[in-house]
Amino acid sequence: MFDNSQTFSVTNSTIQLRDPRKELLLITAPEYKNILVTRYTVELTDMQPERRPHVKNLYLHEVFKREKTFFFVKTGETEYQIDLKYTAKPISQLKF
Repeated sequence: MFDNSQTFSVTNSTIQLRDPRKELLLITAPEYKNILVTRYTVELTDMQPERRPHVKNLYLHEVFKREKTFFFVKTGETEYQIDLKYTAKPISQLKF
């Protein structure tokens, strides 16, 4: 399906950044901001889905086969819970 063996992987509802030199731009539905995933952070962004040399654009509806507002992102050793319905604070870091 995707050639994602290097940059990222998807397991169930979790997107994992696999290449720390790359960034992922998670493209959400129009009513939400997009999400930038780097080696150190996961944050909302106004970046548009333009092609950039160091950023892999990832459309959430293509990954999950439907519009999904609740999922997880793992980057480095940190996992984040994303729930876009909570517009004030949709990203929270999970503590283990």
